[in-house]
Amino acid sequence: MVSEDTEKAVFALVEDYNGRSLFTFRRYKLELDTDLNNDFRMDPIDAYELLERYADKFGIDPGTITFAEYFPEDFTAPHDPLTIRLLVESARAGRWLGK
Repeated sequence: MVSEDTEKAVFALVEDYNGRSLFTFRRYKLELDTDLNNDFRMDPIDAYELLERYADKFGIDPGTITFAEYFPEDFTAPHDPLTIRLLVESARAGRWLGK
């Protein structure tokens, strides 16, 4: 039950940043494997704020999250996926499991 609650809490946190499309007026369908950079096209400033809120809420040391690995300054540079699954699994583990 706790893990289900954690998953719901992570989705709720990300949902705060899920605005409606300008063209379809629909929200993006969030799933565990949604990459917040490639799929969701999250603004880096919003992503940084999300990760700050996430780290605070789930007791994750923010110093262990290398933001540039997921949102490099050069948008064309290769980067690791920042998925909702990674957020959920890290929250459950109580520590950052990515880079």
